[in-house]
Amino acid sequence: MRGGRRGSRTNVRGIRRRSATRGRERWEVEALVGRPDVARDLERALLARAGILGARANPVSGRLLILYAPEAAGLDAGSLIKDCLNDIDLSPSRRSPKQAGKHSPLFRILKTSLPERRQLAAPLALSVAGQSVHLLQVTSLIATVNTAQGGEGPGFLRLFGVRKQRSRLLFMTAVSLVLTGADLLLQYYRKRVWRRLALDTQHRLRARVYARVQSQDMEFFDRHGTGRLIKLVNEDTARIGEFIDRAGDSTIERVLLIAVAGVGLAKASPRLALFTLVPLSILVPASRYFQREAAKRYARLGQVSGGYSQRLENTLSGMAEVKSFTAERREAQRLHDCDRELGEASFAAASTSSLLFHIAQSTYYLGSSLMAGYGGRLHLKGKIGADEYNRAIYWFPHLLGAITGVEEITKLYHSASVSAAQLTEVLDSRPRIRGGRVRLPAGRVGGGVVFENVSFGYNASAEVLKDVSFELRPGETLGIVGPTGSGKSTLLRLLLRFYDVDSGRILLDGRDIRQLNLRDLRKAISLVSQDVYLFPGTVRENVLYGRPHSTKSQVVAALNEAGALDLLESLPGGLETEVGERGHLLSGGERQRVAIARALLKGAPIMMLDEATSHLDYETEFAVKRSLQRVTAKRSVVMIAHRLSTIRDADRIIVFEKGRISEVGSHQELLARRGLYASLWAFQSGEQT
Repeated sequence: MRGGRRGSRTNVRGIRRRSATRGRERWEVEALVGRPDVARDLERALLARAGILGARANPVSGRLLILYAPEAAGLDAGSLIKDCLNDIDLSPSRRSPKQAGKHSPLFRILKTSLPERRQLAAPLALSVAGQSVHLLQVTSLIATVNTAQGGEGPGFLRLFGVRKQRSRLLFMTAVSLVLTGADLLLQYYRKRVWRRLALDTQHRLRARVYARVQSQDMEFFDRHGTGRLIKLVNEDTARIGEFIDRAGDSTIERVLLIAVAGVGLAKASPRLALFTLVPLSILVPASRYFQREAAKRYARLGQVSGGYSQRLENTLSGMAEVKSFTAERREAQRLHDCDRELGEASFAAASTSSLLFHIAQSTYYLGSSLMAGYGGRLHLKGKIGADEYNRAIYWFPHLLGAITGVEEITKLYHSASVSAAQLTEVLDSRPRIRGGRVRLPAGRVGGGVVFENVSFGYNASAEVLKDVSFELRPGETLGIVGPTGSGKSTLLRLLLRFYDVDSGRILLDGRDIRQLNLRDLRKAISLVSQDVYLFPGTVRENVLYGRPHSTKSQVVAALNEAGALDLLESLPGGLETEVGERGHLLSGGERQRVAIARALLKGAPIMMLDEATSHLDYETEFAVKRSLQRVTAKRSVVMIAHRLSTIRDADRIIVFEKGRISEVGSHQELLARRGLYASLWAFQSGEQT
């Protein structure tokens, strides 16, 4: 695409390009901010244009990512975005304010994650009661000061027969002390119940988000990095909890304080009550402006924070590679750059909130000083008495402080809103791959698999498989070989329905797998991949993963079939030996044997082995092969291998080349054809000798 160098700042009606590399560009589009409807329409409009492979619009940050085919070099992204926006209804009336509020991300998150109404009663009641007692304590303090200065004090003193000034002062002091104690007690309990409500809500939300993430298909995980998803589940749900914990009680406190202080100030002096409009005329416009800016900057902060989490997760996961390439300094610099960007985004967001806080604080002091002077002038002229002046002096700062204190709630709101928008994006995501209604009969799956004219690509620009057809008969062992990148492992992912075919179909026992219940389909298949993943825990726990209720003898039998009995004897804890994160405390061959045992114990009628013996020495591989031949005699088996000796005894061997089947036959038949398989065999045989 055309348009200047990387990082240029071309502006087209509120459109600014942030970066550009071959095949992808990032833009800022002001019209997207706060408009998920516009974001959806813009994505659809762009995807309908020739050459555009992907478009992702973020209504929180206003960022737009465009992916395009490298050969589409003549396209002008800025003009394309502008044309698409001209075709979209951008009017605010498109969605009414009522609808927008009803469907705001934070509202939806709170509505679906807060506990039942009866559980909300205690926090709300304690907040109202606690703030009421606090205000009574403040009022009693004012009355005590008034009594000490010779005033009559509250009218209820006469009802109790307290007439002497000293007695009235002692009585009011005692009342203030009692109310102070009650205020402190209620503060403790109301903070406690709000914290419990926040944690319960956070727990419910976190469980929902994790369940939704887990239900997604593999394409979702390709788009979202692990680090970003970890941040989403941990940090963003915690921000929602923090909003409930701190903003819920504070909001009730501010509202009651504004109401009582406003009434108290109006009763003391209506003129001084009207004087509050002076500082508010400064504070309200400033708040509206800076809140909009804060919303944008917190959205940017959320985006950068996700990128930092992803970078950190990638670096820690690949620490062995980092160290082997002595790339510690380079990775440290990259993380340093990400952290600096995160710091700058955090500083920008905090600066906006801080500036608003300082404006509010300055308005508070300015208003209090002006009110004290103006009220004093009225008192000197005899227009208000000393008692009214004292009350006004006391209530005015409380009223203004409560109003300016709303800024802290606003800050929490913006932070929670950004997190809520990211959470709802995931919660609204629906997996494209969904199970069908046909159930597989338990224990009666034959294991016959047919690929009919299957074509597939991970993106629209490149096909990985092209018109592939073959059959795996029940109980047959099928070997698959071919150069790296020829599409072998993709076959297994399609059979498990991690992805769906672009064209053609895959049949299991004569049924299209898209019609089958997804859990039934995956229960019928055991997979051992080349990149073995073991969960933190013991050897026993990992073998039991696919069949948790198996007995110890069944676990040992599975390990024996996988050629791992010597492994048990060599490990200090036997079955209870800890394998470490991703199994790093075991060797590559040990991890593979545990993974094979795990697949065997599952007992699925179809076994898929993707380079499952690549880390084994020849002696162990031979022992595992003999065991597999015995235990897979009644199973359908697909074996992918680069080491041809692994699959030479397969019933049939399929040779892949550039996404197509080039040869099919037994080992001897393929050698006789003198094609790609024969040349690979000759090369490996020569290598072994």
